[in-house]
Amino acid sequence: MANRREFFTTFLKPKSKGFLPFPPYNSNRFLFSKFCVQCIAESQDRQTPCVQVCKEIYNKENKSGILKVTDNAVYIDFEKSGCKLCGECARSCQKNVLEEQLAKIQNPHWNFIVKINELECLAYQKTLCYTCKDICHSVLGKENAIVFAGLFYPEIQKNCIGCGECVGACPTQAIILESYEDK
Repeated sequence: MANRREFFTTFLKPKSKGFLPFPPYNSNRFLFSKFCVQCIAESQDRQTPCVQVCKEIYNKENKSGILKVTDNAVYIDFEKSGCKLCGECARSCQKNVLEEQLAKIQNPHWNFIVKINELECLAYQKTLCYTCKDICHSVLGKENAIVFAGLFYPEIQKNCIGCGECVGACPTQAIILESYEDK
């Protein structure tokens, strides 16, 4: 029997392309355009050290890594899974684009915020769906980053760490990443 996500996803349109969410642990966005391009050019098969280590971490769970390379940029793809915030990408970054110190203090310093598109959300359309709430968890030990006001109105709380687990799980792709620059 298909689960709720699989059932609803079969009826929905594919995700639209937007900005690229950068990997965690970077406080200087300029470094991505300056050094990631060099690292990609130097690597074999466009597999930078951060992408390789991410792939290795997720291979232990028979999943693919969430760091990807496109158009000379490294980005994070939450479609299949969320970020474990393990810090291995920062430790492997040879150009210091990803800062190991931010990983040590568990501050992902994302270039986005997580939001709910109310027009796409099944719960806002009065369909019982708790997929985001069910999967929401924090690798930092915080709980309840997504709470419901009543039965039908999910809200993302300030304690959301941006792990992205809910993004790929949402059957209608109603959980979106909004660039800080767009605010």
